[in-house]
Amino acid sequence: MKAISSKVLRQTLLASAVLSSFTLADLALAAEMTPMKPGVYTQKVVAHNGFMEVEVKLSADRIEAVKIVKSDETPYIVDEPMKQVISKVLKDQTLRVDTVSGATRSTGALLRAIGEAVEAAGGVSSEWTPDPVVIDPAKLPLADAPKADVVVIGAGASGLAAAAAAAEAGAKVVVLEKAPQAGGSLALSNGVLAAAGTDIQKASGTPADPAGLAKLWLEDQKRSVRGGVPGYPDKARVEALVKQSADTVAWLTKNVGLKFSANPVAADGIGAYALIPAASEAGKPAGAAQAEALLSYVEKKGGKVLTSTSAWKLITDKNGSIAGVSAADGKNRFEFHARAVVLATGGFGADLLKITQRQPRWAAFTEISKAAKTDTGDGLALAESVGGREVNDSWLIGVGIAPAYAPMTPSMLGPRGWKGITLVNEKGERFVKEDLPVLADAVSEQRDAWLVLDSTEHDKANRLMAYFGYETVVNANNWEELARRIGAPQAKLRATMDKYNADAKLGKDTVMGRDPENFAPLTKAPFYAVKVKPVIGGTMGGVLTDRSWRVLNAKKAPVKGLWATGEMANRAFYNRVYEPGTGLLIAYESGREAGAAAAKAALKK
Repeated sequence: MKAISSKVLRQTLLASAVLSSFTLADLALAAEMTPMKPGVYTQKVVAHNGFMEVEVKLSADRIEAVKIVKSDETPYIVDEPMKQVISKVLKDQTLRVDTVSGATRSTGALLRAIGEAVEAAGGVSSEWTPDPVVIDPAKLPLADAPKADVVVIGAGASGLAAAAAAAEAGAKVVVLEKAPQAGGSLALSNGVLAAAGTDIQKASGTPADPAGLAKLWLEDQKRSVRGGVPGYPDKARVEALVKQSADTVAWLTKNVGLKFSANPVAADGIGAYALIPAASEAGKPAGAAQAEALLSYVEKKGGKVLTSTSAWKLITDKNGSIAGVSAADGKNRFEFHARAVVLATGGFGADLLKITQRQPRWAAFTEISKAAKTDTGDGLALAESVGGREVNDSWLIGVGIAPAYAPMTPSMLGPRGWKGITLVNEKGERFVKEDLPVLADAVSEQRDAWLVLDSTEHDKANRLMAYFGYETVVNANNWEELARRIGAPQAKLRATMDKYNADAKLGKDTVMGRDPENFAPLTKAPFYAVKVKPVIGGTMGGVLTDRSWRVLNAKKAPVKGLWATGEMANRAFYNRVYEPGTGLLIAYESGREAGAAAAKAALKK
């Protein structure tokens, strides 16, 4: 669109869309624009991981240029979405540009910075954000779609694994990804993979017994806060998954080309079964490198990956069997006629409404989340539209705790393994055995939670000091003063810490039953407290599936032609305790198995 003088009515026609909802900013005659003072304006705004500094060049009636000067955002995740948003702003001369799925908060912060620059120049930012018009994707023009035997919806770990396996089996594969780039949650992860019995582990002499990993996995699930939910996990499925893990790792390394090494640090616990990914490029998560390798392999095998393209409807035949997928990219509609579809859309860890409906106490913690911003439960709606059944006891995966309101990227606090720490609530009381595998659930049940340590371990104290700027860390020379600063009863916190220290010196935690080897006194002032919140890593839930990852209906019969993988089908493996590296194992293994099965079904004469 060409901008006209502020004294002339302007008409804007945008061709972009919110990828998940297909909202078009189809704008008619806008009001006369308030003139701006020409110049270059620099605005600093809070983004997802920290701060973003944006330089905006304005004329009297145009946004001439936008430049991100500094940013704490993850480059691999936001670079392409930022380019898209800036391009649309400059081309269409409007701030009614859709935030991009997968980088919603980052692109939203960018648009906010541009709006603040408009205001600083004497303009009115609301004049640049007219109301959008929601349109039906079915009304978009139908365009030619690539031929497909198998359609995979979602290009994260499980989706790319499914696409790779289906392509290996000879199927024509199309992957639909609503974000501008492939990767999903995988691209945000450290790429650590839990497995047993692998050649990598055997060669290094580390524990390689699948039975040992399965036992540890199942035993840790018994440590869930409040006992979790009866009936979980499914012992047989956990054991089968672990038994197949060596074969999955062999496929990832030999076929896809991923590289891992045995964990050189951990001698016990789940860490002993962790495979460490090869180092990636500086500033890029190891998971992002794995996503790139998988994407390359899928394309090498003839698969097509369509980004910025959302599946909005499953097509069925007269018998209710899957017959294809309808999708849209905001400009055109596509119909893929395929007999097999794999749902790999992730969970709902980024959807506040779905979290509130299913686990309302977690809704307050969605701002501190490591779940991919594309995890909005799209696959659940698609599956249910053809008879699939959502599990009735889905849960949020708590992967750790972090300073409240602080950026996630610089550091995450990992209290497990810290001897000199404890956790107290607003009452000044301990509330959890601090060496549990994951503390997020316990923290989520408190009104306020504080991680407390002394000055014995200077490196950890220094790590906490970095958060002073976010007003989440306090310190004091005695327990009474620390209690005052965190709003806890002084006498109660003093009594709590006196008991804690007495038990620590004796080597026996009489209050919470903490392991004596992971229990040390807190006696060296100054004392520190950091307000913490649970970190959401994803969801335990999805739809019911059988052991072949086929989606089941209310009668527990398979929906013919439909599979679900990864977070779309992971509830059977957990009881509110997340094991590091297991989510990636489920993703890779379920994707590989479902993709191969989907190809076999699609190619069957």
